[in-house]
Amino acid sequence: MKVLVAWGFFLAFVIISIYIIIIKKLKKVVRGEEEREAPDFVLENIRHTLDQRNALFRELEIREKLNEIILNNLAIGVAVFDKFKILKSANPMFRRLFHLPEEKLNQSIVQFQEESPELFQFVRQLKDTGTGKEQEEQTTVRGRIIKLHSTPVSELLGNKGGYLLLAEDITDIEAAKSQLELKKRLEIIGEMSAGLAHEFKNSLSTLKGYAQMIENESQSGIIGKYTARILSEVEDINGVVNQFLLYAKPLQPEIETVPVSSFREEILNSFPDLKNIIEITVTPETLTIKTDRTLLKQCLINLIRNSLEHLKNDGIIRISVENEKTGIRITVRDNGIGMDRETLERARVPFFTTRKDGTGLGLAICEKIVSRLGGKMTIDSAPDVGTTVEILL
Repeated sequence: MKVLVAWGFFLAFVIISIYIIIIKKLKKVVRGEEEREAPDFVLENIRHTLDQRNALFRELEIREKLNEIILNNLAIGVAVFDKFKILKSANPMFRRLFHLPEEKLNQSIVQFQEESPELFQFVRQLKDTGTGKEQEEQTTVRGRIIKLHSTPVSELLGNKGGYLLLAEDITDIEAAKSQLELKKRLEIIGEMSAGLAHEFKNSLSTLKGYAQMIENESQSGIIGKYTARILSEVEDINGVVNQFLLYAKPLQPEIETVPVSSFREEILNSFPDLKNIIEITVTPETLTIKTDRTLLKQCLINLIRNSLEHLKNDGIIRISVENEKTGIRITVRDNGIGMDRETLERARVPFFTTRKDGTGLGLAICEKIVSRLGGKMTIDSAPDVGTTVEILL
């Protein structure tokens, strides 16, 4: 009996001991898992954060590549200059428009004024006044018309100053505008014809009247006076008809090499009594032009006559012929009465004139001649300041 009791206690002790050992081991396992759980949670958060950051980096890379693709394929040139006028970036179109090699990046505009003097001139005069004022200009680069637009972008460069430049080739647009303008001018042919018919009618009525008076007074001594008036009217009609024909007929330029010095003498000899108020300068003196001598002379004579008709008593006409990188620039400048904006806008419209005895074809013929010679004519004028006509060949 005692043996059985002893064995019972022993077995109970063993069972209890095993239970305690199992409980302790379970506690250690639980504690171990808890200890491992905390670091695993932190690592998981770090891993998640890193994944998010990598995803953002990948998205930024994709966007940068997309922006690069867009910039590289834009039909508009885009460039950024800092406040020191150093070219920080330029897309391929910008470099192509101004013939700039990629090596010119991070260089001052002074370094590429030889390759692109037009861009050099535009960037040089840029000023960031802090008002965010945009600047715009139109220039010609190797026969192409380029529109330049500048915007201060100081905030994009860490408030250190700088400029965003947009350059667009608008040659085709300007050509389309010219075609539209030509169409509009053709549309006023009917209006021109009516004006021409009106001029003929008035002059012919006068001729008829004087002819009748000659017939009635054939025996009187005033026949010479009436005859002179008839001839004057005939000359007026001839002038109108000749100018109309010159404007209407197709021009076929005969190109030759013309020394400007001799050409200058021809122009001055056309106004022998007015050499004291007509100044012609040529730079350089040995300059030659490949052009149609007769047509260009006709154009300049028309411009000089137009200026003479609007000069004041102390007026003077200055003509300069200069050789530039973009071509030959001829400037005819006077200090006459000038034109207001409305008159300036219509100045080249055929048969529009502010003079009682004018035909209104002078500037229209000049523009046509310059166009046929492959050039461009611009007119600037202001009341009481004068008029400047620029021809770029």
